[in-house]
Amino acid sequence: MVDPILLLQQTVNFLVLVFILQRFLYKPVRKFLDERTAMIEQQINSAREQEEEATKLRQELEVKLQDGRTQAKEYLDQAVRRSEQIHEELVEKAKAEAATIQKRTQEDINREKEKAWQELRENVIQLSFAIASKVVKESLDEKKHQALIQDAIANLEHQKLGDQQ
Repeated sequence: MVDPILLLQQTVNFLVLVFILQRFLYKPVRKFLDERTAMIEQQINSAREQEEEATKLRQELEVKLQDGRTQAKEYLDQAVRRSEQIHEELVEKAKAEAATIQKRTQEDINREKEKAWQELRENVIQLSFAIASKVVKESLDEKKHQALIQDAIANLEHQKLGDQQ
């Protein structure tokens, strides 16, 4: 059978024990567990925030990297276009200089040719006069002399024109 006093004592002891456990053990353990849970949640939230920041930073860096690549490509394209432009300018300068040199050379050749023809005319005139004097053995008057000279010059110029063609 059950002794009522003993049952009452055990019930009171149980309630006192529950009260003591509640007061001194359950509340501090519960507080510790709540603090620990809050700290873990805070660490999780902090980790999420850091992950989001890292993702944003990675995206920004990828955008900057892409911009850098685009800018580098633009610089390269500009450099290539500039080098082609410089090349074309140099080629045009070289062609212009070559044309100028060729023109000057042609002018020099024409001057030298004209100078040679002039010297040849003078030599022919002197030679013609000497030959004519010896062959004819007579003294030529000034009119005949000029006519012979003009005839010789005309023949030379006719030959010169034939050589140029």
